[in-house]
Amino acid sequence: MSTKKINLNVNLMLSFIVFSMLLNSMSVIILQLSQNQQHSYTGLGMLEFFKDIPIALVSIFMVDYIKKRSYYSSLSIALIICTLCSFTIPFVSEFWFLKIWFILIGISFSIGKICVFSIIKNISDNEKDFSKTMSRTEAAFMLGVFIVNIEFAIILNSDYKDYWKFGFWLVGIISSWAAFQFYRIDKQNVFEIDKSHGKEVIDFRILFDYKSILFFTIVVIIVFTEQIFNSWLPTFYKHTLKADSFFALQSSALLALFSFIGRLLASKAVVKFSPMKIFFFCLISGIILTSSAYIIGQDTDVKVKILMFLFPMVGIFTAPLYPMLNSKYLSKFSERRVGKIVSIIILFTSLGGSIGSMSTAYIFQKNLGNYYLLFATIPLILILIFSTFFSIKEKISEYIK
Repeated sequence: MSTKKINLNVNLMLSFIVFSMLLNSMSVIILQLSQNQQHSYTGLGMLEFFKDIPIALVSIFMVDYIKKRSYYSSLSIALIICTLCSFTIPFVSEFWFLKIWFILIGISFSIGKICVFSIIKNISDNEKDFSKTMSRTEAAFMLGVFIVNIEFAIILNSDYKDYWKFGFWLVGIISSWAAFQFYRIDKQNVFEIDKSHGKEVIDFRILFDYKSILFFTIVVIIVFTEQIFNSWLPTFYKHTLKADSFFALQSSALLALFSFIGRLLASKAVVKFSPMKIFFFCLISGIILTSSAYIIGQDTDVKVKILMFLFPMVGIFTAPLYPMLNSKYLSKFSERRVGKIVSIIILFTSLGGSIGSMSTAYIFQKNLGNYYLLFATIPLILILIFSTFFSIKEKISEYIK
């Protein structure tokens, strides 16, 4: 691999770290605003809606403009938006500003994800290379979750906890650096991307293909499950297990760390095993672990001590599900079509995120936090059912060919 390609991969991972830190600051914001009881859990859960709706709309209506402008300059603009959001949030405390803030973050992430996935497809030599690069980049996303939770856990446990919003300045610094790197790559025109195909119309008939219906259903449920973990795990630890804020955020950081390890291992394993073999191994292992955590959680004498460390380990197995499934599906499309398909995936991703956050908010609003672990296990079982049918359909299609 050339030095220029390595540098590009590093910057792609850096951009995903930025998006991850901002998107997953949701757990920190929910934790902080729920403490003074000025906002209900359902009201805080609605913040996800303000993030996911622009993600869906931008992914559908701006994909052609993004490609026309070039993926690198569009990614640079998305990161500039992140920079501005990061540096301004400490100075505004009104709740309405958070809604606007998450709208802007959602827009930037939607642009960024289309750009990153399309660039990866463009620079990949084959399906295994594509899957490996996808997994590494998605692993960087989980590294961002880890960093943001550790950072805010330290701030909230210090004498400067009242100034916790200034923690976003770290994200702003990283984001501004990444934006400059992609601006430079775009000007140097190191990696050319074909723009000669003109405007393409999304063929929505793809949504009614049996295999595609299964794929998008699984995507919704996977993101639904991830939202249960990533945004609400600190709330579960603090309000149900009665841990302090520092330990609650540490649990989320541990989840992110294990998720990072899981995706990193998956990026290595995909060289020897198919993405779907890795997918099913991780899925079944995740179901066993979450089920065990729920059973252990019924024993009030041991659940706090064990669950503090056991449940975050589920990230090793659940984190690789999304990139493995995506790489399997996207590898069949040409580079010129990937941007369009990714925009549809993002649409369903935002749907899963919104439903997941609002559903979990309802669980805590009704004081049903003791069922949180069961609530997290059920969608994993549904994923197993739908992905089994998806895999069978894949085998039939390959046999016919």
